Amino acid sequence: MPLPRPQPMALPVSNLTLDMAPPDMGPKLDMERYVPAFLNSIANKLSSGASRLYFKHFGIGVVEWRIIVHLVAEPWCTAARICQIIGMDKAAVSRSYALMEDRGLIQFRPAEPRGREAALTVAGRDLHDRILVMALERERRLLADLSPREVDTLINLLGRLQARIPHVNAYDPTPEEIGLPAGAGEPAQAS
Repeated sequence: MPLPRPQPMALPVSNLTLDMAPPDMGPKLDMERYVPAFLNSIANKLSSGASRLYFKHFGIGVVEWRIIVHLVAEPWCTAARICQIIGMDKAAVSRSYALMEDRGLIQFRPAEPRGREAALTVAGRDLHDRILVMALERERRLLADLSPREVDTLINLLGRLQARIPHVNAYDPTPEEIGLPAGAGEPAQAS
């Protein structure tokens, strides 16, 4: 017999916050036209779908797939290099390295000064070749409504956006520029 579903707890009126800003107060992002949110949404949904698919069929996620793809293009590279190229967190790459090494997909050799370099094993390259078929089909389905010329334009525009990332990430306004008092957001000084 299923358990009864818990009922939401009613809060007394005295606990409600009544000073909530009205939704139409001040500026707000148009989430359908704000490019960073749009790109994030597309990337997150593509990654989530790919991860589910690759895990179902091959027992790896999208992080491992990105590493495999990079190691095909650039064998014997360090985790730091992979992080730099594909924009991944070093801890995520390290966890994926451990999983991939346990499965016999990658091998390592020492690298200077204190690191190690990774390359795919034969099993890793075989896995790449099998997943690549699925990845290319997913891309074909994604771009199916675009003409070859539109695909070229899209790739060109995305490349131009990617080239702007260092400039965007260098933006760091002063507190005054964003309406905060001088010194706000700075680390506290030890006395």
